[in-house]
Amino acid sequence: MFSALKKKYRLFRYARWRKKYYRRYASLASLGSNTYICDDASLYNLGNISLGNHVWIGHQCYLEGLGGITLGSGTIVGNKVEIISANHNFKGEDITEVPYDKRFIKRPVTIGENVWIGMRALILPGVTVGEGAVIGAGSVVTGEVPPLAIVGGNPAKVLKYRDAGQYYRLKGEGKIYLKENYNYEVSDERLK
Repeated sequence: MFSALKKKYRLFRYARWRKKYYRRYASLASLGSNTYICDDASLYNLGNISLGNHVWIGHQCYLEGLGGITLGSGTIVGNKVEIISANHNFKGEDITEVPYDKRFIKRPVTIGENVWIGMRALILPGVTVGEGAVIGAGSVVTGEVPPLAIVGGNPAKVLKYRDAGQYYRLKGEGKIYLKENYNYEVSDERLK
């Protein structure tokens, strides 16, 4: 009997947490199903951030959505990743102060489907990351990342490519990691 009460309490506590979670992120431009944002992640300018289905945003991540951020379905953002979509205006004949003035240069960041962004990566304004790409831990991404590319370094460079046949076969079969292994919508199995 005690274990049944314990399980009911966990489910009740989870339901309260989930409502709080949705209220906290209600102002996102879009929020897909089965997404999870760790409590200590920092998201700013929520109205400019769109999250697809089956997205996970890790601990201590920082997403600055001033210029717009889109994360495609199946994307996993590792711990302490920073995604920045705007920068201070620091050059040009019309700057009014140094080292930069009050204006921001906004450039959207677009992350494709099923992208894995490793821990402590930094993605700068205007970056587009192609579908199925892998961003190595600690990478500084300043330009476009092709689909299925594996990149690393500072600045990030293409190291190699994923097996396209295998990737598209698994995607076609619906073998998306978070979709297969986690259900943040109904999580009674994870609470056991």
